[in-house]
Amino acid sequence: MRGNRVTLTTDIEAAGTRHCAGEHGTVEQVHVDGYLTVRMDDGRRNFPTRNEVNPEQR
Repeated sequence: MRGNRVTLTTDIEAAGTRHCAGEHGTVEQVHVDGYLTVRMDDGRRNFPTRNEVNPEQR
């Protein structure tokens, strides 16, 4: 999953950043607790769970 492009399926607010459903990013890290570190297209990181993202179609 690392390096994959994803789309948020829900609004996410974490670590002082907020991103809306439908925004896109790239997975940087996969954590054992089900969370992801995603570098959003605006350059900020966010931390959705695996069930809060959909992989982008290539």
